[in-house]
Amino acid sequence: MEKFLKGLLIGLSTVAVLGVIIVGVLIYQAFSNGSEKIVADAETSLDTEIENDAELEKKITEGTYIPTEREFQWIVHRMTHQKVAADEKDGATEMTPERIDELLKTLDETDYDNKDVYLGILNEWNKGNFGNAVEAHNEILSLQGGTIGVATRLFTPEEEQEFIEQNFR
Repeated sequence: MEKFLKGLLIGLSTVAVLGVIIVGVLIYQAFSNGSEKIVADAETSLDTEIENDAELEKKITEGTYIPTEREFQWIVHRMTHQKVAADEKDGATEMTPERIDELLKTLDETDYDNKDVYLGILNEWNKGNFGNAVEAHNEILSLQGGTIGVATRLFTPEEEQEFIEQNFR
């Protein structure tokens, strides 16, 4: 009888340990897939909002909306497309003195994590110096976690004019 109880206790203990392990794995999967899904959904939601909401660009560049840092990066990144050659580009925002001014005003009202990066870029542009556009493009691309469409060089004046005509006129 004692042998039977000992065997039963070992068997039940083994089943209990396996049950705890299985439940732990299921809980881990539920939480990890859920959080990945939440992050993916948030990114998809923002991408959809950015792609589908032309008003967002207008609000940001006219100073009627304080963007999230990701939205701010999106605008600056799209502005660099006017100045740089890259294998792939997704969208364009015309680089104008007014937009640069509005973005600098936005930086005065925010505390973005990478504010110093944006100030360095925009202060040069505000002076009419666009020699940092390749570096700016690639730095913003990196901050966004992107790896496709790295800028390789500045456009020639003729290439920039062609880009402006194709995208803004």
